[in-house]
Amino acid sequence: MFTYRYRELALPLDKKGEVRFALAKTLRIHPEEIFNLEVERFSLDSRRKGDLRWSYNVVFDLKRKVRATGNNARGLIESKREIRSLEAEPGCNTVPMPSHVNIIGAGPSGLWAALHLLRKGFSVDIYEQGKQVEERFRDIRKFFVDRKFNAFSNVLFGEGGAGAFSDGKLNTRSRNLFSETVLKDMVEFGVDESVVTFAKPHIGTDRLVLMLRQIRAEIVRLGGKIHFSTCLEDIEIKDGRICTIKLREISAYAGMTSANTEIAESHWKPCEALVLAVGHSAREIYQLLHARGVQLESKAFAMGVRVEHPQSLINMRQLGNVDTKLTGSAEYFLATPTLNKTSSAYSFCMCPGGVLVPCASEPGTLATNGMSYSRRNGAFANGAIAVPITAGAEGFDIPSSGSLFGGLDLQRKIESDAFNVGGKAYAAPAQTIKSFLAHREDKSLPKSTYPCGLVQSNLWDWMDKTICQSLAEGFQNFDRKIPGFINEGLIVAPETRTSSPLRITRNNETLESVNTKGLFVLGEGAGYAGGIVTSAADGVRLAHYARRCK
Repeated sequence: MFTYRYRELALPLDKKGEVRFALAKTLRIHPEEIFNLEVERFSLDSRRKGDLRWSYNVVFDLKRKVRATGNNARGLIESKREIRSLEAEPGCNTVPMPSHVNIIGAGPSGLWAALHLLRKGFSVDIYEQGKQVEERFRDIRKFFVDRKFNAFSNVLFGEGGAGAFSDGKLNTRSRNLFSETVLKDMVEFGVDESVVTFAKPHIGTDRLVLMLRQIRAEIVRLGGKIHFSTCLEDIEIKDGRICTIKLREISAYAGMTSANTEIAESHWKPCEALVLAVGHSAREIYQLLHARGVQLESKAFAMGVRVEHPQSLINMRQLGNVDTKLTGSAEYFLATPTLNKTSSAYSFCMCPGGVLVPCASEPGTLATNGMSYSRRNGAFANGAIAVPITAGAEGFDIPSSGSLFGGLDLQRKIESDAFNVGGKAYAAPAQTIKSFLAHREDKSLPKSTYPCGLVQSNLWDWMDKTICQSLAEGFQNFDRKIPGFINEGLIVAPETRTSSPLRITRNNETLESVNTKGLFVLGEGAGYAGGIVTSAADGVRLAHYARRCK
């Protein structure tokens, strides 16, 4: 038996998945001669607009050798199958941990850490300040109508974390055994198996909700306990080691902007191993850790705005005149140094066929985000256009610029200003890109998917001028790549939660705080991941290295 790989096997759009027949035709052999055919990766090849193809990388076996001649020579390689196993990875079982682990946060990193620790025989309690994803979904829908903000159950907080109400993109810059394990787990919990092999996998909020319910059921089946509406209020550290944690149960009304804010009493609990998987917006946790002497450091992040365009414009510019029922709605990935070379602007978390949502974690503030459903068939496309911010936010318009919490202060300032400009009812300041470049307020605004209303605003009047200047130069560059980007674009501001402005400094081998034993920090909240898969992979990695010490 001979093993071969074929790179960039081209299939017509309407023949997606018919790999065996396309491969046999290309090699001029009978389809039944091909054994053990596996798709390693596939993607949409859109290099020639209007003439798109599916491109597959495959591995397969033949009982005879075939010649790589003509067109075959470009893609056919005689090879060996790679056998990769997480269990065989070096370093397994090298980090001693007590048999019982407390996890704060039921986002991707917390859920996957719990799942894999339980599979290794650990006892696990998860504490999540938000609600189960079904209840969280109802709270978010209610907020869109009555504008009564719940600080514990919203687009950012609750089961599934911020990623549960996003586009559900699962692509990562690089894949490793930890991220591959996450994708395979997702298939086990009901996600289409194509997420393992598609170059740009995507779930969508609707399917993420269903998957989260399956993960929750499996964690409970394995003996894990999930405590919803329970937040971390304090920690106690003795001799450089975590020893107890203070937990607070949150009533049904706590965090609401209403008179009823009754909260149950707090209680202390012994804790030898605490996993923080709190997400990039856990501002109170950062302040608590700093007060207790846990080492933090400021890091670079990014802020900007959300932009919205007709999806038909993006489809035509990116794909040409094709049937998007075969390809899916088009995406864009844009990046440019600004004209003065002092900064840059880039697209982030682009949501084809998606909708805009208000995104905040504190009363009196407003930020925006984008999400989409599995079909991505909405009439509008949206994406963040972000500007990099230096660690500590030096050079930006905040009083504490350069301090540890400078980036967080800048986020809060812009979010507070946006809330006030929007009328203090979660309407978002908005401006067409054309008017933004002219520094003028619009007389009227085009249609938008943002659910809480828009307010005409000249962003230059209240947003940071350095951010505005970088955005303006970026928009001019993007319009050269996607004609119509300026004339048909609407800005809905601000986009502030691309990542955390702080990092909880950790040992990269053990994932443990560098100065607090027993405190393990994971995911976006720790400042070491960026997205659903990489955050979840951080949880898998912790469990992989963990060894029960008693």
